[in-house]
Amino acid sequence: MMKNNFLHGSILFWVFFLLLGFVSFSLMSHSINIEYNCKAQIKKEATNKIKLVDSLAAEYKKRSKDDVLNFEAQLKTKLTSFKSTKNNSIKTELTQDPYKVDAGILINPDFINVDQVASAKVTPYQLKIEKNNQNIEKTIGLNSKKYQSVFDNWKRLSLVATYSKLNEYVVENVALINTKIAELPLDKTLFKVTPDTNQIPLNDPIKLNKLYPPQIALPLIIILIIHLFILIPFLAHKVRGYKNSTPKNRTNTNSNKGATDKKQKGTIEL
Repeated sequence: MMKNNFLHGSILFWVFFLLLGFVSFSLMSHSINIEYNCKAQIKKEATNKIKLVDSLAAEYKKRSKDDVLNFEAQLKTKLTSFKSTKNNSIKTELTQDPYKVDAGILINPDFINVDQVASAKVTPYQLKIEKNNQNIEKTIGLNSKKYQSVFDNWKRLSLVATYSKLNEYVVENVALINTKIAELPLDKTLFKVTPDTNQIPLNDPIKLNKLYPPQIALPLIIILIIHLFILIPFLAHKVRGYKNSTPKNRTNTNSNKGATDKKQKGTIEL
């Protein structure tokens, strides 16, 4: 068919086949590039960001515990001092943030029960902090394990999506921890963390190839072998042959036939 310039719509399947080969080569080359050139860097970057979030959660747990103890100690100290000195400036401090002791309790300092008043103010903070720690452990702890599992076990199907969400994961959890810090009685200093936004462009093969030149030979050989195996039934299939009779041949045949007829006719006449 090709020798005789016979064109047919099925040629479009060859275009599709070549396009499929190019797409397959691009995907395989990109996957091999990530697998062999970027794997170590991806694991390192992901682990550092996940550990950062975990460390902030652990820091909040420690700080909240220390903050409540400091709050209780300071409150007891001021109540004891006011009870013994009846100083109006101390009384004013006790009625303001962060202590907010009811002014009615401070009317008669001699009857103040320091432990009871301190316990009444400290207990709500302790309950709130305990609840916050449970919330952080449930949200951050479980998510960190899930994220880390993707990179430790190199789950290729969810690797790119998880990696692209790492910065968002850090920002969201820092914001969550900061909301809990704002609820502490004394130390309300927020965490200021800015994650590194320079990530490996796993979603952009062109940019990735500039940073990490891919290995072209291996995916090319694999794709050629795969597509040759696909073509074996096509190449091995027997097709009918076609003869091409040109007008010139037909003219010569007619001429020969006419000459033969004339010769026969002349013989009969003789």
